[in-house]
Amino acid sequence: MFKTNKNEGENLLMKCRLMNKHTQVALVEYNEDVQAITNIYEITNIEYAPLSFYNAYHNTSISDVKAMNQWFQGRGIPSWRKNLNHLLERLNISRPSELLNKEFALSLSDQYWIVEECSRIQWEDINFFTHDFDSAGFLQASLDDSTHLYTVQNDSLKTPNNTTDGMLQKGWIIENNKRVLIKGTYTRSEQEPFNEWLASQICKRLGFDYCNYIVDWYTIKQDKAIVSKCENFINENEEIISAYDVFQSAKKENTINDYEHYVHILENHGILDARKKLTEMFIVDYLTMNVDRHLKNFGIIRNVETLKWERVTPIFDTGQSMCCDEHTQNMDFTLGYGKFFTNPNKDYNKMLKSLDLDTLRAIPVQNLKGLPEEYYVFLKSFQVEMEYKNKEWSDERLKKLKDGLSTRIDLFEKEREKILEKHRPFQKESVDRKMICKINKLKDKHETNSYSYDEYEEK
Repeated sequence: MFKTNKNEGENLLMKCRLMNKHTQVALVEYNEDVQAITNIYEITNIEYAPLSFYNAYHNTSISDVKAMNQWFQGRGIPSWRKNLNHLLERLNISRPSELLNKEFALSLSDQYWIVEECSRIQWEDINFFTHDFDSAGFLQASLDDSTHLYTVQNDSLKTPNNTTDGMLQKGWIIENNKRVLIKGTYTRSEQEPFNEWLASQICKRLGFDYCNYIVDWYTIKQDKAIVSKCENFINENEEIISAYDVFQSAKKENTINDYEHYVHILENHGILDARKKLTEMFIVDYLTMNVDRHLKNFGIIRNVETLKWERVTPIFDTGQSMCCDEHTQNMDFTLGYGKFFTNPNKDYNKMLKSLDLDTLRAIPVQNLKGLPEEYYVFLKSFQVEMEYKNKEWSDERLKKLKDGLSTRIDLFEKEREKILEKHRPFQKESVDRKMICKINKLKDKHETNSYSYDEYEEK
């Protein structure tokens, strides 16, 4: 907790330090009654602030306090989290924001934390990158889809799970001394973990930088839930900055599109392979028909000590794909639309046309040969248990998924060839032979020793 002991009936306003690992960002007021930051006494190091607040600090259209609180509240579990009410009841709290002051608002996605001004606690004493935690109670409360009411132990709140974003039920665990994120499902098909696995296999075969996902079962009392698992891809010296915050960090010129605007920002910060990495990500989205590549599930990784923008995030969070929210009879893998920066509904084929030509040209699409069959075998290995829980896991659906992946690969090859053909440089071999003959005939009127095209070829 970052609060002092509160006397009964006391309206506690706490003077706290907002820290970025070892560096103080600001001195703020936290109001426990409203569970919000209500005042900023001093901004100490604006350069080390969360980028969203840094952007707002230089934008006079929003107050610093409002911007700071928006960032702070955004760290909490969102109101649209699946079965949120059940989770809150089981944790014995009234709202997600209440979790933010339980463990210094610590996260495994960055190094920000909040502590009372008078406290001598150091980041090394509390951070979850190097300190153990127990998430069993939290995950049980989160992944249990039943309506049973029960309360888990208070130790379940001493975790980085208090600051996990997104609609899927999720939580961090420690496995083999590594921080591993477990995610549940949202759609009726419970297909999301398998979609994450598929995206990982595509990336592996194509040589993309990616966050590797596996599919597993998580035991809940007498039942179990299907989940995906992936290791944390940052360390204790790094933070993830969302594409949304990056996009807002510079004014977009009217003469360029969203993609170019974003690329220019990254290149100006020294990330010179931005086009390549973004193209690879959207290729995966094309192949899997990912409908949810929003601006919060990709971005960049920044060093919190040097503030250097180090690299693009690996490809992650591709669960909302492969028609997972459709009934089997309605699954269609030929046409589709996905998110592309601020465009929430962009045709996949038009999306490809916006991407980097050199990267498109270099994709070893032949490496995807055999993947639909491998995908089908993998799905079949879970079918008995999944079908017992979910009627959507029929033979018909699994075959449609296999054939659908084949369709997406074929469509990608065809669309890529169209794009590359359009941008190939002019070559003599491609000129119409009749036109060349006409030119030669005209030359014959002026040059007695000129040859026709065919005669020239023979020579």
